[in-house]
Amino acid sequence: MKRRLGPVLASLAIGLNSGAAAAAASSNPTVPWRVAILLGSDPGLPAMHEIDRSFRRTLQAAAPAGATFFTDTLDTYRFDYRELAPEFLALQRRKYAGQPVDLVVGIGERAIDAVREQRDALWPGVPVVLAGLDEPTVERARVPVGALQSFWQLDVDGTLALIERLQPAATRLVVVSGDADADRSLAARAAALAETRGLWRVEPWSGLPIEVLLERVAGLGPDTALFFANMSRDANGRTTFPAEALPQIAEASGAPVYGVFGSFVGRGLAAGSVVDFEAAGHHTAALAIALLEGTSPPATSPGATTRCIADLGRLARHGIGAAALPAQCDTINAPRSLWTEYRAFVLTAAAVVAAQALTIGGLLVQRRRRRQAETEAGQRRIELARAMRFAAMGELTASIAHEINQPLGAILSNADAAQMMLRSGDASREALLEILADIRRDDLRAHEVIRRLRALLEKHEVSHAPLRLHPALREAIALIEPEARRRGVALETALDAADDPLHGDAIQLQQVLLNLAINAMDAMEHTPLAERRLSISTADRADGLELTVADRGSGIPPGRHESMFESFQTTKPHGLGLGLPIVRAIVEAHGGSVALLPRDGGGTVARVRLPRPRTADEARPAAARPVVSMAAR
Repeated sequence: MKRRLGPVLASLAIGLNSGAAAAAASSNPTVPWRVAILLGSDPGLPAMHEIDRSFRRTLQAAAPAGATFFTDTLDTYRFDYRELAPEFLALQRRKYAGQPVDLVVGIGERAIDAVREQRDALWPGVPVVLAGLDEPTVERARVPVGALQSFWQLDVDGTLALIERLQPAATRLVVVSGDADADRSLAARAAALAETRGLWRVEPWSGLPIEVLLERVAGLGPDTALFFANMSRDANGRTTFPAEALPQIAEASGAPVYGVFGSFVGRGLAAGSVVDFEAAGHHTAALAIALLEGTSPPATSPGATTRCIADLGRLARHGIGAAALPAQCDTINAPRSLWTEYRAFVLTAAAVVAAQALTIGGLLVQRRRRRQAETEAGQRRIELARAMRFAAMGELTASIAHEINQPLGAILSNADAAQMMLRSGDASREALLEILADIRRDDLRAHEVIRRLRALLEKHEVSHAPLRLHPALREAIALIEPEARRRGVALETALDAADDPLHGDAIQLQQVLLNLAINAMDAMEHTPLAERRLSISTADRADGLELTVADRGSGIPPGRHESMFESFQTTKPHGLGLGLPIVRAIVEAHGGSVALLPRDGGGTVARVRLPRPRTADEARPAAARPVVSMAAR
């Protein structure tokens, strides 16, 4: 009868108090709700912090004008409240003198006595909500009359069932706790429930100093499970916080650690059916809101749910896979693959690699096409150079014909003379031998002209090989001389440079001289005959050999000397503008340079500089370098 009457009286008191509080709190909706919070332990403890934070957030959101919180902490983990109670009460009297409060909230078992003793002195008639309590505490504690109680049910049996599922081969269960009454109470409860299962040899380890405990858990093996109840004080009276002790224990332990508090998650707990402290804070706020709004919730109600949770990283460390977990069990710290861990990075890297692959592929295709184009362009340039040689020979046709006709005419005259001598019958042997010698000499002379022409005009592969420049120049000069005579140009040559070996193609270098000489003679078309001078000379320079072709023609307009090497640039009425670009292309392909300079006294000087090989290896035959594109000039 007494047990039934208690809840009835409590509900009646709650109704009276809540009605008064609601009337006060609701009389002016523009005034914030004023809530005094008394924390039984260190506010930095994870459980205390989660409940308090969730409670404040939920209440603040529901208050019409917001809420004002007054917070005090007893910190009974470190200090004995009984010794400090008189001074603490005196301090609270001064603090809350003239400060009305609409609701008092006590969080944690150690706040119950303080609320019961101080309520009538500090907050008479103010409703009280107690939170952060487990069910056994609610049953045995002296709860203030009329106080609402939000409690949780610790799922010890659910955690033991989880141990059985994850470690079916385990034969030993170690229950670790501190030496405080609450620590030993929970450890005893866990040990008793474990004994009823008959699966393990249960060993309670209570109150051990942390140093000793770490040594002992290090010796545990895979046949053992460790149930961590709670730890607030060891046998030596030293305060120990679970949030500090558990990570050390879990790191040192050879067996996975299980527990029932949500604040252990992420701090070393391998798995457990844990109480949700955030839900506890939310439920406490719901009771407070009901009181402040004038309703009468039940005096006692479960305020937190439990949930299965597992740290996959911790389980994997002990060789336990996620497949053994119940289907509805939440998980944290899942071993993440490269894809899940760095998905954005992988996608970015893949995109970069794909872009690079496409770019490289495109560049390779472009490079292959460019090489094909360069090969084709090189062939076209060689053909163009050969065509220009034909054009140069066309300009020399008259003089070349004359050069060939002379020895042929002499041969014919000598043949006629020999024939006449033989017919007359008085031909001497010596005279005939002399005539035959003249015929042979003239034939060789004609043959040499034709050989030079064939060498210049025939199609040949360009090859850079060691050569001496002067013999090649002399052959070109031999072709230039008849044309110079035909045009009335005095040809002066001075091949004075040391004829050291160069590296290049003789035919191409002969074409350089032919093009420059023909251009020079063309430039002197309107120069008086007495002043027409074409000078061809070589000279030594520090970096190689210099070939100079100078004329006394009309010269090049100022500012156009460099542009004359561009394709289709010419000063001749019927010129194509390709001779000088070909000259530059050939010279640069030989590693040299060419320039047009004004000549003192009128005319133009073409200066070609060719380098000597720097090493013996460079003087050896090598594959021809392609002539540089003239179109790019």
